[in-house]
Amino acid sequence: MKRLLFGFIVIFIFSCSVNKPLTSSTTASEISSLGYFEPVAFINYIEKGNKSAPSDSLSYITKYALDSLMFKYKSKFRLSNKLTFDNDTTRSIFKTETGRLAQKITQQRSLSGIKITPVIDSILEHNNTRFGLSVIATGFGRRKGNFGGQVAKGIGIGILTMGMATVVPIKSSLNLYTFIFDSKKDEVAYFKRQIPNKQIEPTDIKSIEEILLSTFEDYFYSKD
Repeated sequence: MKRLLFGFIVIFIFSCSVNKPLTSSTTASEISSLGYFEPVAFINYIEKGNKSAPSDSLSYITKYALDSLMFKYKSKFRLSNKLTFDNDTTRSIFKTETGRLAQKITQQRSLSGIKITPVIDSILEHNNTRFGLSVIATGFGRRKGNFGGQVAKGIGIGILTMGMATVVPIKSSLNLYTFIFDSKKDEVAYFKRQIPNKQIEPTDIKSIEEILLSTFEDYFYSKD
């Protein structure tokens, strides 16, 4: 799990693609009913310095917020049944496989040659569902007071090196990775990686709602 989370952090730091969706030949009009998986959240917490560690509590809060919002906007997102797992092992495999798919798609910046895994396909077929939605959240938060100290350190380094080197800390972040899986074509029909251009607390439900609502703008619906 730590290795998977590190992979998401690497994607966030080093990838330079924009927040535009990737789509297959399947059109939005073909997706009239969309089953959905419970959201997945990998949220870290920074206690001291810039060293982070996975936080079960922050991850749960973010996951719960996403789950509530997906239910709230079921009709807007064309959601139907919530897709279930047979056991915790299947749930764990699903999380790992979607994480790897997100890394692969983000790195190659294309859905070309991307196939859904047998486990994802079997879950969709078991639930008699062609299309399945999955949302993954990644990010981190900081202990109150930590950010100010890191900013001061960054300024100090800049002064000591006469501007030759600076450290610009990020207060917090929240990124969403959204999939629509197509079991009939055995492919990813839609993928969108959203990295906001502002620093967002990963548990701020208003910010989460804003990002989530922008997920399918100009795909399922027009921007209000």
